[in-house]
Amino acid sequence: MLRELRIRNFAVVDAVEVELEPGFNVLTGETGAGKSLLIDAILLVRGGRAQTDLIRKDAEVATVEAVFEVGERSAAASVLDEAGLDTGDGRIVVRREVARAGRHRAFVNDGAVTLGLLERLGDQLVEVHGQHEHQRLLAPAHQLALLDRFAGVDELRDRVGDLVAKHRQAQAELDRVTAAERDRAQREDLLRFQVSELDAARIRPGEEEELRVEQRRARNLERLVRGLDEVTALLVDDPESVTGRLGRAVSVLTGLARVDDAFGAPAEPLTVAGAHLEDAVQALRALRDGLAVEPGRLEAIGERLDALMRLRRKYGDTEDAMLAFREDAATELERLARHEEIRADQERLVKDLAAEVATEAAVLSERRVAAARRLAAATERELRLLGMERVLFEIAIERADVEHISTTGLDRVELRLTANPGEAPKALSRIASGGELSRTMLAIQNVLSAADPVPTMVFDEVDAGIGARVAQAVADTLAKVAANRQVLCVTHLAPIAARARHHVRVAKTVRGGRTRVSAVALSPAERVQEIARMLGGDSTSETALRHARELLKRS
Repeated sequence: MLRELRIRNFAVVDAVEVELEPGFNVLTGETGAGKSLLIDAILLVRGGRAQTDLIRKDAEVATVEAVFEVGERSAAASVLDEAGLDTGDGRIVVRREVARAGRHRAFVNDGAVTLGLLERLGDQLVEVHGQHEHQRLLAPAHQLALLDRFAGVDELRDRVGDLVAKHRQAQAELDRVTAAERDRAQREDLLRFQVSELDAARIRPGEEEELRVEQRRARNLERLVRGLDEVTALLVDDPESVTGRLGRAVSVLTGLARVDDAFGAPAEPLTVAGAHLEDAVQALRALRDGLAVEPGRLEAIGERLDALMRLRRKYGDTEDAMLAFREDAATELERLARHEEIRADQERLVKDLAAEVATEAAVLSERRVAAARRLAAATERELRLLGMERVLFEIAIERADVEHISTTGLDRVELRLTANPGEAPKALSRIASGGELSRTMLAIQNVLSAADPVPTMVFDEVDAGIGARVAQAVADTLAKVAANRQVLCVTHLAPIAARARHHVRVAKTVRGGRTRVSAVALSPAERVQEIARMLGGDSTSETALRHARELLKRS
């Protein structure tokens, strides 16, 4: 439950601290005193939108801090546990900071958190029904959400939504496959030609580089022959060739070695050099023999390189890229050849999903219909307790065809009501007054609270549009809700305020030219004064005070 609310520099609030109690709490005060600002602050800490225009004029940062007490196994504790945060001693401190510079921050137990986490946590901590909540009750989508909440079908509805999304995706793919049928033959012809052209080219990785080397040799044949002949002559053929001179040098050193062995030592490396020289000569002769070019070979090389160039422009910059293109084209060609099989498989998938959607959506509809009867009966009982003694309330469900299913299922829900005997119930949007709407909302929330117990429920002026006669019934309902959870209610009606367990008065004053808001928990004597004021009498007269005491005693 919400135990403390601390607000600084928020709108006209300078600094306010409010302590709340279990059960039924009320906020009262003159119109415009700032009661709704406290509700806005609660909305902020549960993940509401932060706006810089709510920062007090002379401040740079507005701060709202709320302290909640939670159980160890509560839904809020589970949200924090999933996020890796600890509830510590069972207290959750949520803080929002709104900066004029635009940097808004959120903290839970002094750890920075995202707004998304704060919203999920807020959904488990406090439920706020604001001044315009009863207007939301007119929206068909909201009416459906209320029914689903009561029926406990959230998981089933999500499953239907997932199936509908999958069916739509599968249908879109089938439509794409079917549309592709018109272009399939043309695409097959193109792919078949591309694969054939690449296969006929017999592309081999590295071939182009080899051809360019061969082309350079063929174009420079005369120069290469002339150079090799010259080198061979220098090494072997000339009378004074290197080979001849080296042989004579070895012969001379060998003769000298007969005189002195030391002169034979240089002959050995020269002999080895002679062997290497012979190897070089053999390599030169092999190169010379390989320089022969067949007639027309140079032209053939040019044609092949031109062909590879044309293929590169169409299929890739390298031989590997062209071969990869060929494999992709062949794969697609094979898939197109299986087009009928693929389409048949897709048609079966669409059919199977449609059947599954229809089955699950029908189950969802049946559970909604059963829940609608129970919710309507329970809500009607609550409305009669709220002063609408002759009310008739029903929940109409219109089921669409499967072809028109949405992600929420087949059903459109409409809440219908009549407070006049002899009149058939009509849609709330057509007949309900503001007071009837607020009571209908309260009645539904009272029924729903038993099925979905959020620890704290906040009602901002739930008494809108009702008179004093109905106020006691509303107070009784709020007290009933507060028996199992904490309720915080903003009210202008004395019977509702008198029924509360804990009473906070909000007041606005002007000091030093600045507006200030205060929120003070009232003592029993102060409650008498405030209830007397709310009754419309003179809070200092004995008559008004006696009336207030009687109301508090009776409540």
